[in-house]
Amino acid sequence: MTEETTYTTGELAEACGTSVRTVQYYDQKGLLAPSGYSSGGRRLYTEDDASRLRFILLLKSLGLKLSQIKGILESPNREAILDALLEERRG
Repeated sequence: MTEETTYTTGELAEACGTSVRTVQYYDQKGLLAPSGYSSGGRRLYTEDDASRLRFILLLKSLGLKLSQIKGILESPNREAILDALLEERRG
């Protein structure tokens, strides 16, 4: 990993306003994987991972199921999908 900011699971959860258990659950479900590991084996997350977690939490707050969120995360058009979801909520 480069010299960018890294977060442990607890630090990532706190930075994103969620629980450690939620971060672990999303990792288990394949939505959020650590970018690396410390020498002691602790998961380490980057700012990109924090952005991904915030995006997941936003989609979850819109009522999407984890299977739907996974599909959006894998899509190259995820920003357009988010825009359409938000527009639909406004409409």
